[in-house]
Amino acid sequence: AADRADRVALARTAISLDPALPLRGVERLGRRRAAASERAAAAAWLRARRAEPVRVTLVIPEPTPFRTVMLDRIAAERPELDLTALYAGGSVQRRSWTIEPKHRAVFLEGIRIPGAYRVLRHEYPLSLGVFGALGRSRPDVVVVSGWSTFASQAAAVWCRMRHVPYVLLVESNEKDARAGWRRAVKNAIVPPLVAGAEEVLVVGTLAREAMLARGVEPERISLFADTVDAAAFGVEADRLASRRDELRAAVGVAPDDVAVLSIARLAPEKGLDTLVQAVAEADDQRLVLLLAGSGNERARLVELAARLGVRLVLLPDLPWERIGERFALADVFALLSRHEPWGVVVNEAAASGLPLVLSDRVGAAYDLLEHGRNGMRVPAEDHRAAGAAIRALAADPELRRAAGTASRELMAGFGYEPSIENLVVVVRRVAGRRMVTGDADAGR
Repeated sequence: AADRADRVALARTAISLDPALPLRGVERLGRRRAAASERAAAAAWLRARRAEPVRVTLVIPEPTPFRTVMLDRIAAERPELDLTALYAGGSVQRRSWTIEPKHRAVFLEGIRIPGAYRVLRHEYPLSLGVFGALGRSRPDVVVVSGWSTFASQAAAVWCRMRHVPYVLLVESNEKDARAGWRRAVKNAIVPPLVAGAEEVLVVGTLAREAMLARGVEPERISLFADTVDAAAFGVEADRLASRRDELRAAVGVAPDDVAVLSIARLAPEKGLDTLVQAVAEADDQRLVLLLAGSGNERARLVELAARLGVRLVLLPDLPWERIGERFALADVFALLSRHEPWGVVVNEAAASGLPLVLSDRVGAAYDLLEHGRNGMRVPAEDHRAAGAAIRALAADPELRRAAGTASRELMAGFGYEPSIENLVVVVRRVAGRRMVTGDADAGR
């Protein structure tokens, strides 16, 4: 009885200090009960359909070497999912690579709007076939990648109309500056898409922060990284190490030169003019800048490098399967983009064991770069800060070696497997929730 009286007195004291305490306690209890209910729902669904995979349809802008390989692996190795990918087009960002998916894939294409690429930084095909393709795939769950293509926007509408749950895959973040009209359009499109999603997959830290800022609960957010096969890149880097001098000589780089590599489209948003200025700022005669990519900035970059006295080598195109040969040339990898929601080339460089110099507009810089450990993060468009980072790395071979080792260590935990597991868990959880809430036959 004395213990009970003490507990009552303690509770009264706590409530007098914080009158909202009982309400918060009820809210916490409600959240715990809701979470337990969802776990029970998923378990019930799995028991009912243990032998039947979840039909999941991904609506994606375009095939890429990194994402397509991951989907190939899911289709081949994860029988829990029956996977279909609907691609808005063969290439909405005017990529030069050719990808042949090994998973079930549909290319929607559609009428392309003139001028869309200049405004949106990608094509905007009116992929009207997305509605029929979704119906034919009969999904239990749809994964909608982004919100800037017609296919993704239409898929979210189709899901709401057919009562099929969707998971939103987000790469975008709020780090880079946007024109006022861009912010207005995004603020009109994104909130309903986010609110309608059962759960959210993000590619990294900045995308997660953007979703938290938009009110998504932390427990509804999981990582589905933009990444590569880290182990395979490491093996290739080790294999090519013995050919390093040969490969460098073929492009005019001497053994004692310090080669700074950037792989990017030669476009203004990639900040390559800042990189040329940064190499000039570093003021080290051993530095040579290697650029791999194509685009309309080529002539301007050549003129700028000549004017600033920067040794510039524009590398010829290689098939993506030989991309490791480009990383084998380099001592430092740099990406100083003005706009770069992620930047998978950073994954490739880190997995290849290179120190990194990245701008603070590169999404990967917040997951794959520990400032001072495996490189430096610098403000976008600040050639002096980037030059100081390049100068420090150029002057110290041991610093470069240690940073390169750290890059591989960081990438080791950012490969395919954790993201594949997260996708499987999220999709099965959402499908189980739908089964229990009585929408199992919706949209069929």
